[in-house]
Amino acid sequence: MAHLLFTHLLTISKVLMRLRFYYSATVLAAVLAFAWWAQASPVRDWTSVLVLAAFAFLAETLAFQLPLSGSVSLGFALGFAALLYDGPVAASFVALVGSVSVQDIRDHRPIDVQLFNSAQLVISILSASWVYQALGGRPLAWIAAGSPGSGALGLGAAMVAATAFVVVNIGLVGEALALRTRLSLASVLREQSFGSYWISFVMLALLGYVLARVVHSAGWVGAVLLAAPFVIARKTFRVYLELSAAYADTIRSLVQALEAKDPYTRGHSERVAAYSKAMALRLGYSDASAERVEIAALLHDVGKVGIPESTLSKAGALTPVEYEQIRQHPTKGESVLLEVEFLADIAPIVAAHHERMDGTGYPCGTDGADIPVEARILAVADAFDAMTSSRPYRSALKADSAVIELRSVAGSQLDEKAVDALLSHLAESGALESV
Repeated sequence: MAHLLFTHLLTISKVLMRLRFYYSATVLAAVLAFAWWAQASPVRDWTSVLVLAAFAFLAETLAFQLPLSGSVSLGFALGFAALLYDGPVAASFVALVGSVSVQDIRDHRPIDVQLFNSAQLVISILSASWVYQALGGRPLAWIAAGSPGSGALGLGAAMVAATAFVVVNIGLVGEALALRTRLSLASVLREQSFGSYWISFVMLALLGYVLARVVHSAGWVGAVLLAAPFVIARKTFRVYLELSAAYADTIRSLVQALEAKDPYTRGHSERVAAYSKAMALRLGYSDASAERVEIAALLHDVGKVGIPESTLSKAGALTPVEYEQIRQHPTKGESVLLEVEFLADIAPIVAAHHERMDGTGYPCGTDGADIPVEARILAVADAFDAMTSSRPYRSALKADSAVIELRSVAGSQLDEKAVDALLSHLAESGALESV
């Protein structure tokens, strides 16, 4: 046991040594590269560069978290603007200032990690600058307006340079992660999906290109006039993200409340939500509208929260009173959702998801076109998953048998187009051998 512990500690020590060596080598390379460029390409307009650096610091300090996507700031756009306006040294300076995070200092982030982050940014920005100039682009502060490199060629070279930044940045950060996790660089790149960041960087590079043009035309005042609104907009966007998070938390709380009453509902609601969204997209709904259907499906049984557990889990036949309780869950679900302002618009969908095209459904006996289309979609998804899932009172049907049942009531009880949409989705996803 002691031998295994010693071996484990030795392995960790080797990993840390390699990581620190890599950090040190990266910092040294950044210092040497910066020193060389400082001799070859000195800054021409320190006033504008200092303004860009100040905004870069603010952008990094005010960076915010996006769900599943890490932190986002305008720092890259400002550094890239400095690159296009006044060259590699100016861009490196702005990137260095922007890499200083008050949060990192407060959190006592290891100094070697902070130095590495700054160094890899400098190397990435210098690499991008080299590519930009190699393609004929020239910093705007170095040339007169209308000269070669200040027009379309400059924009094309700038976009390629932004791509170079992404490639170098991914390589340097990816290698650090590879050393830390003892995986190959290729494995890290596959697992982290770094390629998805390219579009974000290119969009920020376009903003940097515009900002560089404004600074070239109007000086540092132009930088203030253009950059300040983006910093203000960041505050607005953060409020939006916080509201979105609250929205998601509310939905999660409602689903958890239902799961506590009826464990069966968890898998059922998630599957019905997935089916409903896929069907909506096939029927021509936009992504936003399909997401609305998905949320309604996720919460379609929330009205069961008010039904006794003994009724929900009963294996035998329901009494008339119990059956009536079950029939009222769409209405109760509607009432719950109407109490939550941002869920009120899906309440009619939940209220009608057990209605049938021929008027034989419940709770109101609504028929035909009076049933919301979204509720018809949900009804088909709900029926299919109910048939293919085991319940306390019966075993699950096979998917092919459930398809036969759906086809037998398509156009009478269930919406025919919605049934076709589900069957097409199931066939394409490989859930059925034939439909």
